[in-house]
Amino acid sequence: MKPTDQQLWGQLKEGDQLALEKIYTTHIDYLLQYGNRFSHDSLLVEDCVHDLFVDLWRNRSGLSMTNSIRAYLLVSLRRSIIKKVQKKQKHLTGNEPEEYQFSADLAIEDIIVNAELSEENAQKLQKAFDELSKRQREVLYLKYYQEVPYEEISELMDISYQSVRNLVSNALRAMRKYMGSVIISFFFLKMITKYF
Repeated sequence: MKPTDQQLWGQLKEGDQLALEKIYTTHIDYLLQYGNRFSHDSLLVEDCVHDLFVDLWRNRSGLSMTNSIRAYLLVSLRRSIIKKVQKKQKHLTGNEPEEYQFSADLAIEDIIVNAELSEENAQKLQKAFDELSKRQREVLYLKYYQEVPYEEISELMDISYQSVRNLVSNALRAMRKYMGSVIISFFFLKMITKYF
């Protein structure tokens, strides 16, 4: 029987190395994918993920309980990457860093094949997606590609539950407006965003 997140987290807190390994193998790919949305420097992202797991082990006894290991890891990784990217920007330019960047591109070829969408409409979809704010792109990525619940997105992005729902709603409305005659239903968008 597979342990729940609470059981696995409790085992980690008690010093069980196998629990740490299980957490790592379950979430590593997901963390790297998400981290690479904030920085194209894959070494920086890998360092942040490595540091995250080292810190987890070092500070295991003082960890607070969590209902979602994934949400805890994503929040920690997101903060770490943004902090390092901003520090790097400031060091390189001498200027105050810009707000974080979040990038996600649609894989147009996959969309055309898997959604049976014309190339023209797939390009329109990409342009509509590109017109969204970085926060709107991030919330759509989390909600539809990674299937993170609204409550976890709220915690992850450090915004209210209602703000998350508003971001999703406004992003979908903006995409529908930009797409013109191509209607994006909830199911259609969910299917397409599997190919970010």
